Amino acid sequence: MIRHKQLSLLALAAALVAAPLSAHAGIFDFLKRKKKAKTEQTTPPQKSAYERIVGAEKIESARGSFLTLHKTNNQLYLEIPTKTIGEEILIGVTLSSISNPQLGMVGFKNSNPVHMRFAQRDSAIVLEAVNSEPHLISPHQGKAERERLQQSYTDLALYKFPIRAWNKDKTTVVVDVTSLFTTDQKYFRLMARSVGRYSVNARPLGELTHIREVKSFDDNVSIKVDRSYRLTLSAQGGGSPLKDYPVTLGATFTILRLPKEPMTPRLSDTRIGVFQTSKSGYNPETRQYETIRFAHRFRLVPSDIAAYKRGEAVRPVKPIVFYVDNAFPPIWKEAMKEGTLRWNAAFERIGFKDALEVRDFPTDDPSFDPDNLKYNCIRYIPIATENAMGPSWTDPRSGEIINASVLVWSDVSKLNNNWRFIQTAQVDPAVRAVKLPDSLMAKSLKYVIAHEIGHTLGFMHNMGASAAYSVDSLRSATFTAVHGTTPSIMDYARFNYVAQPGDKGLTLDPPTVGTYDKYMIDWTYRYFPDSKGDILAEQAELRKLIDQHAHDPEYRYGLQQVGEERYDPSSIEEDLSNDPVAASTLGLKNLKYIASHLAQWFPQPEQAEHRSQLYRGIADQALRYVNNVFINVPGIYLYQTDEASGLPRYKVVPRDKQRASALWLLDQALSIDSLRNEALEQTMTDVVGDSPFVRLGAMARAMAIRNINSLNLSYYLDSTSYAPQDYADEVFARVFAPTQAGREQLTPAELQLQEYYVRYISAYTSELASKSAPPRVSVPAGLAALTGYEAASPERKEGMTDEEFIALLPQQSERSHQCSFDRQHGTEEHAEGLGSRGFLNFGASYGEPADLFTAAINNTDVLYLPLQYRLEALLRKVIPTTKNSELRLHYELLLRKLEAISKPK
Repeated sequence: MIRHKQLSLLALAAALVAAPLSAHAGIFDFLKRKKKAKTEQTTPPQKSAYERIVGAEKIESARGSFLTLHKTNNQLYLEIPTKTIGEEILIGVTLSSISNPQLGMVGFKNSNPVHMRFAQRDSAIVLEAVNSEPHLISPHQGKAERERLQQSYTDLALYKFPIRAWNKDKTTVVVDVTSLFTTDQKYFRLMARSVGRYSVNARPLGELTHIREVKSFDDNVSIKVDRSYRLTLSAQGGGSPLKDYPVTLGATFTILRLPKEPMTPRLSDTRIGVFQTSKSGYNPETRQYETIRFAHRFRLVPSDIAAYKRGEAVRPVKPIVFYVDNAFPPIWKEAMKEGTLRWNAAFERIGFKDALEVRDFPTDDPSFDPDNLKYNCIRYIPIATENAMGPSWTDPRSGEIINASVLVWSDVSKLNNNWRFIQTAQVDPAVRAVKLPDSLMAKSLKYVIAHEIGHTLGFMHNMGASAAYSVDSLRSATFTAVHGTTPSIMDYARFNYVAQPGDKGLTLDPPTVGTYDKYMIDWTYRYFPDSKGDILAEQAELRKLIDQHAHDPEYRYGLQQVGEERYDPSSIEEDLSNDPVAASTLGLKNLKYIASHLAQWFPQPEQAEHRSQLYRGIADQALRYVNNVFINVPGIYLYQTDEASGLPRYKVVPRDKQRASALWLLDQALSIDSLRNEALEQTMTDVVGDSPFVRLGAMARAMAIRNINSLNLSYYLDSTSYAPQDYADEVFARVFAPTQAGREQLTPAELQLQEYYVRYISAYTSELASKSAPPRVSVPAGLAALTGYEAASPERKEGMTDEEFIALLPQQSERSHQCSFDRQHGTEEHAEGLGSRGFLNFGASYGEPADLFTAAINNTDVLYLPLQYRLEALLRKVIPTTKNSELRLHYELLLRKLEAISKPK
């Protein structure tokens, strides 16, 4: 039975072996087909890394030929075409929104756009900061020189992004760049480092960061991000008036492709007030590497070169276009446009027709974004700040202006209103109102915007412009009709404050665009069709233009003096004419007239707040007039010039003018109190115990006596000028004239002037007695020490909310190239240090005087002890014979203070 079964199995096996080949193949094909079908049902096709990223659920993509962005789950991927790798770009960030506008300006950039490029390094993409520092000046320099330069100025690798994917044909690469835009980066700061005098510590809240929107265009992309912070402010002396204050802001990052061919740079010249980019350059004449500086300017190229060469005005290939915010009130909007287009007349003189264009913010163009570097915009900032500014950002390779903005705060109208009233109400009844007439407000706004547009075109302040005109010219109807108040709208020469009530037909305004401004357009934007990019050839022609006008004061550039040390009285803010004593005398006369009529012009109770603001403004204006004369006493005129012109680099103010200024200050120290309207003050609750004219009198008296030390430099430079000894003698004689005359009644001003004199002298003699170096009393610090009035700094009072304290803080920017239309003084700061010399320039970078080691030449210390001894002797003489007990106590107190210095400690 078993054997039979085995035989049957063998027979079956033999049959299978003997079966035809086709049957054998068919059996196994059947098995294979079944297995294959089973495999297809259980294993899905594999997606590439690229497909997994761009095909992710809820992906948002912005595709463009330059760059493509993919956003999903708060992750951001950047898809870079390989042809874009290595191209030079700018990356910048603009503030787009903020929860409290006191802490940031929408439309502003708190960090410079950074010059960068993407580079592939093995399996990563590296974002490098391009080192464009070296520059070969001559177009004839060769490859070898360029390579030697670049070896010492390599690019800087800043950010590394591992490659996540390639597309199918390997023409694009994808990297995750989320961290670059969602975390704080040193080079793309969103919050300012300081607000007023407080430093800002912004603690980011990563969990509240959100990538909101992405856009891509032909030559740029935008990434909009929402971020949240907790802010803490820190005072210099310690303490935090604001802790963990919540702020949410929106920011727009732009990655912008730079032109493949940089614009031909223009070497700057310190005789011209233009913003600059500093670089290292190879000078083919000396065969040395030197500092060179490129002027900031837009790239303007004629659309018809042949017509341009024939002297015809032609449109530029790419005009300068500004977009005006639709948030402006209608009357403002028209003023913004007209103020911008004022510059076109100057461009047409050099062959460019319609160089500037103005358009409204488009409402039907999805590609338009005012926060994108692609667009120049005039922005409305709805905040109670009386200001405007015009910053710009450049291509660091050439100085070409890539983006410019004008920021106008809403309360600039209040600034215009008060300026116009305080400076012209004596002759213009139309300004004697709480609100300026629309026509005058529009006129003032055109002036403000034209000034700021000038900054965006690359022009610095020219604070020396107004010194070209005399007081008599400013009181001439025919002269002012043509020239206005100054040769340059880039000056801070506001309105015609020397005009007297009897003067008829005067123009009270600055020019639309003045003589110097037209000259600036010519120098900065003149096109050289045959230069073939030869920087030195163009510079030679431009130097001829400057030399041609070197002796004309209307073409003079006066650098804005920043900080406490101010030498040149002809180059300061808020002044008119070449005679500060005459102009300030007329200005004070007008202020007295205006102050005496405030109650008459604004009699209604509802006008009380405005009347009070104007009253304080009159005191501020009077202090400016005093300051203009104060700087004239030790004044040194500084000139941007070269040897060939025959003009001096400096010239001390003539002695008779110095002395007249000193005596004028002493007169005002005793008479300026007459500006005060005590009857009017009794109607003002906000001046009780804090009259602005009490402060004014104190400041005027401090200024009148404290120029002994300041005169040492001017006297050293010119021994025929006003000597410190002569000044000290005249001040002593004037301050103590009533004492020497035996007068028994001194006015409060005379008493305070004597007390300030003792404070001033003892500040030096007390240091001498302690064998330490005598203090160098600067203007602000010195006045604060003498008067007891410190510079205003907002402090948090008990019960004040965070918002109430923040509202007191000034908005202050850190950008070195911006202008602030500051009421008190210019806030322009320059990134360049003092003391360096530029190729083809004269003086330091912007023409600043080098650091002056005045301690080496100062011999005024020997004056202070004799003055103290002389005063002690006078006081000992008069005290026994003074019958007025209060006056005698005053003298005794002064003597005690002086004697205390000499006693051993």
